[in-house]
Amino acid sequence: MAIVSIRYARALFETLSADGGGQADRGLAELQGFAGVLAREPAARQILLNPAIPADKRESFIGKIAAVLELDMRVRRLIGLLCDRRRLDILGEVVEAYQQMLDEKNGVARATVTSATALTESEAREFTERLGKSLGKRVIVEIERDPALLGGVVVRIGGKVYDGSLRQRLAGFRARLAAS
Repeated sequence: MAIVSIRYARALFETLSADGGGQADRGLAELQGFAGVLAREPAARQILLNPAIPADKRESFIGKIAAVLELDMRVRRLIGLLCDRRRLDILGEVVEAYQQMLDEKNGVARATVTSATALTESEAREFTERLGKSLGKRVIVEIERDPALLGGVVVRIGGKVYDGSLRQRLAGFRARLAAS
């Protein structure tokens, strides 16, 4: 993630957090909503990225989308700034950085758990609870399945990977055998 994305996200996050009252949470939803519009409507993205379209027309277009989505003025200004500076392509990174800041503020950790077989609902719930207790945070888990793991699980939390898969254990065993 680029430093510039983090700076834009931090500026909006700090501005919205200063007001309290859940404005920071709402800001994330609004950013995601606008990013969703651009993802679903390629024509809208082309209008905003086209340098041949005058800046006032692009700003007016952003205003129309903002009115439909009922965006906070500060979110609208950030989107307008990204558009003016030809940085709308980093909106996804800005949303991701903002999400990380909000998660940190709310004591939330996001984890991806990859297992060889599908976890039952009770296994997933138990795994989430144990992970939350070990981290001291509320954990939001995304569960994926990868039969290549053979058994066990791989957990990714932020930039850390905890590999408890059978594939990894066999690789370690193979390395120890080769070293003997």
